[in-house]
Amino acid sequence: MKRSILNRILLLSLTVSAHAATRKSSPNVIVILSDELGWGDVSCNQPERGKVSTPAIDALAKGGMRFTNAHAAHSVCTPTRTTLGSMFRSRGYATAAFGKWHLGLGWKPIAGDPGDFHYGSHLHGPGGGAAIAAVGRRVDHDAPISGGPNELGFDEFFGTPSNCSRIPVFVRNDRVINNPQRDKKGLMTDPAVDRKTVDDLYVAETEKFIRAATQDNKPFFVYLALNAAHGAILPPDRYEGKSGIGPRGDRCLWVDESVAKIRKLLEDTKLLNNTLILFTSDNGPKYTKKEISQHDHDGSGPYRGFKTDIWDGGTRVPFIAHWPGQIKAGTENDNLVCLTDVLPTLASLVDAKLPTWAAEDGVDQHAQLLDPQATPTRKSMITQSYVGILSIREGDWKLIFDTQGSGGFYRYSAEAAPMQTLAPWRVDFSQSGQLYNLSSDPYEQTNLYDQHPETVQRLTKKMRAAIVNGRSDAD
Repeated sequence: MKRSILNRILLLSLTVSAHAATRKSSPNVIVILSDELGWGDVSCNQPERGKVSTPAIDALAKGGMRFTNAHAAHSVCTPTRTTLGSMFRSRGYATAAFGKWHLGLGWKPIAGDPGDFHYGSHLHGPGGGAAIAAVGRRVDHDAPISGGPNELGFDEFFGTPSNCSRIPVFVRNDRVINNPQRDKKGLMTDPAVDRKTVDDLYVAETEKFIRAATQDNKPFFVYLALNAAHGAILPPDRYEGKSGIGPRGDRCLWVDESVAKIRKLLEDTKLLNNTLILFTSDNGPKYTKKEISQHDHDGSGPYRGFKTDIWDGGTRVPFIAHWPGQIKAGTENDNLVCLTDVLPTLASLVDAKLPTWAAEDGVDQHAQLLDPQATPTRKSMITQSYVGILSIREGDWKLIFDTQGSGGFYRYSAEAAPMQTLAPWRVDFSQSGQLYNLSSDPYEQTNLYDQHPETVQRLTKKMRAAIVNGRSDAD
């Protein structure tokens, strides 16, 4: 009997010690994804030229690592959205997502409706809000929603299905809340979805979740998908006119305030030193003519193009990693990073084993985070524009297929020739395109396509292989 009690005490002691060791080696992780915040909208990226001041984001960079060559794989928002929850949940994390979901949801049709719709999938289609309202009439908004964040590894979710103006209802976990009503156009609308307050609500929900997880002594993962600086929202009254460059600049200030609130929360709860914060954006900024012509502020910085474009201005995003004691403060990393790398990198940091089919376009970049002297991890990268134009870069070279235009949606582009084709996923690429030497021409001004046929051929072969193999992670 005495031996049995001693064995139980020993087992309990070992269990507690193992839990403590896991807790110590399992950092909390917060991914903050801003919306349409350009590389040049962060003041630490262009301190001499930028017209937006982002002191909280700059402080993250000063205390961590600023990546100057980070890209979204696509120059529009949905492909950047994350479902990291299941990976963190498998490692014992409390997981939550707050904000813009924008990955589709399994809406239940009303009785008798065939349900042959995807509510919100054609947000830019003919009819605009009226078309969405027409589909919305076929949806049972009181029924549970399938295929959402809870089924993808998140313990908690609070946010909007799309941005806050297209399907203006709040969803908590798998239910529409607040009993929304139809507006004059027939669109299901919740008056609580205020375009001037949504991000404040998401930050408040984040705070409640983090405090609860801390009380339960569990590591946490939070995916905070802000609506700012997207044009679907409006700047809060406290920021209206403050940037001096228009509403989009005011919304950028709101992003910075949200970052400041998260930082203060972690400081107040003594969690800052054991929390990895990744701050980034889903794609480049929307083209806003007045910002450039009247205020000399380009949200893309010196890079060519904007949101939806295949040029670097469409894909290059701010990317900052902050983890005191693990990531050296004040470091700058110029090596190539893609947002598809976030999943394998975080999996490596928390010792999660990914299945072979996962992260097919991602590269584990944890060495870049922890060692400022690490050699480049990613050797090449594929990106895509709004209409499906593909590009591939390797070393100094970037090859754009099928067009000499931006590949973007013309209303968002400063260029005269936005797109020439709608033919993604082809292996029989046309005989036109763009080739840039990014070492001597980082802003993609001189097209060398005709001068270097051997480089075009080599990169085209590499692109074909990636398409046929269905993955691009094996450099």
